[in-house]
Amino acid sequence: MNEPKKVLVAPLNWGLGHATRCIPIIRFLQKQNASVFLASDGRAFHLLEKEFPELPIFQLPAYDITYRTSNMMWNMAWQFPKMMRAITNEKKEISKIVEKENIDIIISDNRFGVFSQKTYNVFMTHQINLPIPIPLFRQIGNWLNRKMIQRFDECWIPDFEEKPNLSGNLSHGKFKLNNATANTLTKYIGSLSRIEKIESDIKRKAIIILSGPEPQRTFLEKKILEQALELSFQFLVVKGQTEKVEHLHFSKNIEVISFLTSQKLNQAIAESEIVISRSGYTTLMDLVSLEKKAILIPTPGQTEQEYLARHFFEQKIFFTATQKDFDLKNALEKVESFSGFEKSFFKKHTFEKNVIELLEKK
Repeated sequence: MNEPKKVLVAPLNWGLGHATRCIPIIRFLQKQNASVFLASDGRAFHLLEKEFPELPIFQLPAYDITYRTSNMMWNMAWQFPKMMRAITNEKKEISKIVEKENIDIIISDNRFGVFSQKTYNVFMTHQINLPIPIPLFRQIGNWLNRKMIQRFDECWIPDFEEKPNLSGNLSHGKFKLNNATANTLTKYIGSLSRIEKIESDIKRKAIIILSGPEPQRTFLEKKILEQALELSFQFLVVKGQTEKVEHLHFSKNIEVISFLTSQKLNQAIAESEIVISRSGYTTLMDLVSLEKKAILIPTPGQTEQEYLARHFFEQKIFFTATQKDFDLKNALEKVESFSGFEKSFFKKHTFEKNVIELLEKK
């Protein structure tokens, strides 16, 4: 009988989306009797630690990106050397982990330094085509992005290859990961979500799920709390702060909690009429499962979130508003004319098949 494969799963700590979308993969790996190891940093590390207390987890170097301006492109540009140092450092840490634990397979969610010559390496991303507004920078950024992905054996795209799909131009259209020196196999693996649709009585008008980088997460929290105080509806605010333990009633109609595990979040969403959140890609994958109406507020300056919010607003699927001009009362009225993802909008998930094929690699 073959020994169980040892699989290291390592999501990027950039908001909680990269970590949460790895949860169904980790759970399925466990069902397949794989020996699973985890690695990350910051809030993503804490989330995985709470979701999987039984699994070994390793601390990786933080990218430690800060936001001097609301323009994501310039934030990335001036911190590029720091990011490259973090990637180099995480590669050193991965080498130690692989050596110590005899890892067979690595699944890296957007961590470019998480691979090894001694393992079979999978890179997961929904951004092959970076939405950079300036053409020259877009060309350079996409070349570098694909060059780094080519160091992996496979690239998993959590989306559907045909229309309808979730990512639009971000991971569809003309792109090539194979060249003379690299042979990266590209696979569309379907949508990933830790959330499942469950039936429950509605207890509140909306659940507000906060996430993403500071200080924008806090700016949005304050704006929504101020406006919710002026309304009579019931709200639940989930702050997305895994490092805190906080549960309070901000007012008679506003309940605030720092963090919810998958099971509790699933129940809370089922009890809410509307979801209010960022337009992060993982949030959209969760909404595929939920069939709920949603109000999307992209993180200022994050061109990917702005593109996705606009993409689904134009299709009359989700109402969208900017953080700067956000009006909670108006948004709750406007969202009624948007459909949300209706039942069977997408084909069945296919990631399980890809995980089984991965575990069968020699």
